[in-house]
Amino acid sequence: MIKLMNWAGVFFTALLLVTLSIGIAKENVPNSVNLAVTPVPATSLPQLPDEESTYLNALLSALGGFGGGGLLLVFLLRRLVISYDNNFAKWETRCNNHNQRADEKNDKIIDMIDGVQFVAQELKVEIIKLQVNAIDKDTVTQALTKVDMLEIDVDQVRGEVKSIMTHLLNKPRTSGITNIRS
Repeated sequence: MIKLMNWAGVFFTALLLVTLSIGIAKENVPNSVNLAVTPVPATSLPQLPDEESTYLNALLSALGGFGGGGLLLVFLLRRLVISYDNNFAKWETRCNNHNQRADEKNDKIIDMIDGVQFVAQELKVEIIKLQVNAIDKDTVTQALTKVDMLEIDVDQVRGEVKSIMTHLLNKPRTSGITNIRS
């Protein structure tokens, strides 16, 4: 954008210099037509400018208008691009923060599930130790059945959490942007 601004400034400056040099060159060249014309008495109508100076003044006026309009256009485009860049940066920051928070929540849920599985494994090992040392085999079998059911429940919870997280990650975003404030 800065390069574009510099090129626009150079273009309009060069255009201004070319126009001024043409105007100065036109005024310095003696006009043979003007020397042959007889002077008009002062009491008659006011003297109108010649055709060449009228064209030159119109050209200078038009170039000044175009140059000012071009600079205004470049300035407004620059403001638009900067505003777009700032808004895009804000949205990118918001999205990154949202994704980071979602990842942290996912990590916490996965850590909790791993913790429950670790406890279930330790419980299973302890029950196996009890089985070796216990006399009552029915109690140990019931405990193993409970541990197996606990593992099934943990797997079900893991599946539900995964389906919820998949649903949340794939949920369509609302397109209503109503509260955008800087």
